[in-house]
Amino acid sequence: MKKIFIYLSLILLSAAWSCSEKDNMEPVGNWEITAPGLVMPNANTNVSLDENEPDAATRFEWTASTTTNRFLVQYTLVLVPTGSTDYDHPILSATPANAGKDTWVALTAEQIDYALWAACYPANAEVKLQWVVVAKAIEKKAVETREITFKRFETEYVPTTLFLTGEATEGGADLTKALPFRALTDADKNPTGVFEIYTHLTKGSTYFFRDQADAHSRKMGGADGKVTCGSDIAAPETGEYRITVDLVNNTYNVLLIDRWSLVGDAVEGGWGGDVPLAYVGKGVWEKEVPFLSESGFVFRANGDWGLLMKRIKNTATANNKGGKVILESEGNDTGVAFEDIPGTTGLHKVTLSLTPAGYTYTLTKIVVVVETIIGKATDITANAVSGTFTVETTNTPSELYLLEDGKMILKFTKDGDIFKSVKYVPLQASKNYEINTAEDGSGDVVDGDEDGIITVDHDQAYTVNVDFDQKELSWKHYNLKLFHWNNDGGWDQRQELVMAYSHPFTFTTTGDLTAGFDSKINSPWDIEFGSSSTSLTGTMVVKGPNYKGITSTGTYKATIVVADDFASGEYTFVKQ
Repeated sequence: MKKIFIYLSLILLSAAWSCSEKDNMEPVGNWEITAPGLVMPNANTNVSLDENEPDAATRFEWTASTTTNRFLVQYTLVLVPTGSTDYDHPILSATPANAGKDTWVALTAEQIDYALWAACYPANAEVKLQWVVVAKAIEKKAVETREITFKRFETEYVPTTLFLTGEATEGGADLTKALPFRALTDADKNPTGVFEIYTHLTKGSTYFFRDQADAHSRKMGGADGKVTCGSDIAAPETGEYRITVDLVNNTYNVLLIDRWSLVGDAVEGGWGGDVPLAYVGKGVWEKEVPFLSESGFVFRANGDWGLLMKRIKNTATANNKGGKVILESEGNDTGVAFEDIPGTTGLHKVTLSLTPAGYTYTLTKIVVVVETIIGKATDITANAVSGTFTVETTNTPSELYLLEDGKMILKFTKDGDIFKSVKYVPLQASKNYEINTAEDGSGDVVDGDEDGIITVDHDQAYTVNVDFDQKELSWKHYNLKLFHWNNDGGWDQRQELVMAYSHPFTFTTTGDLTAGFDSKINSPWDIEFGSSSTSLTGTMVVKGPNYKGITSTGTYKATIVVADDFASGEYTFVKQ
């Protein structure tokens, strides 16, 4: 019996639920919905909206609609122009509480006045409307309407925000991507009703303004610089522009920004120059600029001295490479103190950001990765191998030294702005090198990066020169080969045996040599070591005669230890 009672209870519960309001899951069928009964306001009521009581409410109330099959009914209140049946695009729409099931809505004077303003009705106007209650159950609707008249606030509404949208804009027609304007203020930081944006426009399309990024906001456009409600604006030539909108006087101005540039002693050309930035989008200009000094500079638009952007005093960043900027003319009008922008030295990325978040600039140092590696080249097996890399230098010093692991190994010879090693220096890949203006390393470091260390790609005997005028370090070394040939018409069949270098100044190779053949140790054709001696050991000199000391055919290990000027070398030939 216990189980039977449970089952029966469930059946009764189900029956009871079926007698209550249905959840609208059934398909549309042969059933009806009644229109709601409008209760208040009465027909042809006149409501004068009082701007001094913006929260005063007008209550709209109606009796519930019914359906023949007890489906759930939800309501929407809309305000539309008299005679309109377009309830999908009303002047104002409101959903009652309780998920739209309540039968009343209270709208404040401020809400209604804003909706009328957005619909282009002027201040103090008497606007005849219909208030409409739309009752809906599933796909069936029933409506009831009444006429009502509202008188707008006496003072015209001036929005505190403004957005740019339309196909011609950077955000396109998608309102969620509408671009906000910057709201300008007066000297006391009060809103002026004037808005400004730096942006890009595309010819062939239109744009317009809205006070909110919302389809129910007011659409504003116009022609000839006059703001009118509900209009578009045809975009001018494709380019960057400053758009200024005055919603107090209902005017707008569109200024082509051909370029924002840097001008001043800190950059190339000084105050007579012009270093342009590139537009990167949404009010931002950027470019990598080499700065010459910490002297001042300013941003200038279109080469016009009347369009100068300077730094607002006391807004500098901690590193003095950024801050807030303001047009000189705006600063004068609003009493904001400004100053020229201090420069810096070296390559920096300049960013001028003219966005609603604030007008700012930043200088970001470009860390140029300079491979300060002596001996690194595309082909290190070439006869003569050389290369250069940039070094950071200041004024030409009086002395310069090469240090190996902190110890001085060479004093450069000064020749004007160039310091030369003159002789060859044996350098090793396992060591770290530094070029310093002091013998003990306590002076200024000359290098191409910030760590002050110069490395060596491979062991060799190098010449090293530092040019302070060209800000360049150059290096060079020679590879040697043992040439061995039959001097009786056998030059084209010669052997060229590559000699391996070992520290210091030593070159070695092993190969099969033929009695009676001539030999020379060359780096064609700057270096040609030869000797008149026929001994298997001795001295070779540059441009010496062919060596004829191989009197027995066999395998030989040939070695030459060159002098630090590469003018001579001590050689040996050892038969293996």
